[in-house]
Amino acid sequence: MSTRRRVRVAVAENPIVGVMGSSPLSTILMIALMVVAFYFLLLRPQKKRQQAQQKTMTEIQPGTQVLLGSGIFGTVVSVAEKQAVISTAPGVELTVLKQAIARIIQPGDEFSEPIESVEEAHEDPYGEPSEPNEPIDPFGNDPKKD
Repeated sequence: MSTRRRVRVAVAENPIVGVMGSSPLSTILMIALMVVAFYFLLLRPQKKRQQAQQKTMTEIQPGTQVLLGSGIFGTVVSVAEKQAVISTAPGVELTVLKQAIARIIQPGDEFSEPIESVEEAHEDPYGEPSEPNEPIDPFGNDPKKD
């Protein structure tokens, strides 16, 4: 049995080598398929997110209600090229990068209704505590028993 014949038999017996190694065209098609999948799964969604972020940045104007990435709500006071001044409460202004603005609050959004009073903001959903906890010493002993 010659060396050529052994190589041909090995290629014919191995289905992966037989299918993939049979034509350079199949290799090129597999690479092209991976490039297309990479584009549609990674690059295209990233480009859409960037366009949405750019649109948000262009819509920011003084008086716009916004939500920052840290969860802080506020109203835009002024806008510069890379920064914005946000008023979070009367007399409280924050200077933030425009990229810190996560979204613009539109009328009708779930967060568009402000809290009406301080009492409503501090309302305890669990009710009043039954009894205040008695202090204990640092070693865990009950001071009443002494």
